[in-house]
Amino acid sequence: MRVVNKFDQSDWENYYTGERKIHIKPRVGLFTSYDIFLCDNIILKNVPSFSGRTKQKNKITEIGSGDGKLLKKFAEMLNMEPIGIEYSEEAAMIAQKNGIKTIVADAFDKKFLTKYKNYFDVVLSYGFLEHILPPRKAAKIHYDILKPGGYVIIQIPRFRGFNLLKTKFLRPELIPLHNLKVMNEDKLEEACRDPRIEKLFCKNYGTFKFRFPMEKKNARYYLLKAVCYLEYLINPILRILFGDHGFETYIFSPAVMFIGRKNSPKNKD
Repeated sequence: MRVVNKFDQSDWENYYTGERKIHIKPRVGLFTSYDIFLCDNIILKNVPSFSGRTKQKNKITEIGSGDGKLLKKFAEMLNMEPIGIEYSEEAAMIAQKNGIKTIVADAFDKKFLTKYKNYFDVVLSYGFLEHILPPRKAAKIHYDILKPGGYVIIQIPRFRGFNLLKTKFLRPELIPLHNLKVMNEDKLEEACRDPRIEKLFCKNYGTFKFRFPMEKKNARYYLLKAVCYLEYLINPILRILFGDHGFETYIFSPAVMFIGRKNSPKNKD
């Protein structure tokens, strides 16, 4: 079956050239957005940090690494060397300025997959798989470039319940660019199923999330910005009440994540 990307390369070039997305920036420290706090804790519970016992650090990559900021964060969190994979040259140049070495390539390209087969210790994607049809093929390329014994992290948003209504209100034009069918824990697990991979975690996570990427500073943007101040106040309360376990619901949980480990000769059945 042919792979279909709901975004063209030109879309991403324009995105990074024009800085079209306007962020409602999350807070840090105690006021860190609860979904981000949970995401970080889920990863730390399931993916071991590099111990530093060898001279060369383990390598972590992100498929669709964009400006490199997220990859840099997770690399620092896990004490690993970051190497991005991005097919937008504009994004790769921005990542370089942010200190992230980036491979400019289409992650589905056969030459790329051959060159980097079994290469990375951790393969991450954050908001990538839901743009690709069929999603199983998007999951497969993570595994192809992952070392035996390495870890894969696949995170996607959930446009279900409240989050679907939020998207329809704020930016309905984004909905056709996403595969809504895969945006739940059972569907993501099905897409990520592979005999090479041992599932460690696959669940919806987060209690709720107001933040959303906007394209214009219009009335909806300013309304969202005002509502986000409420989220900033609620974040520490949620951390006190639920800690790092969260309070997940089908209606409100804003994201879903899969974490797995690639079988090695030592841990094969």
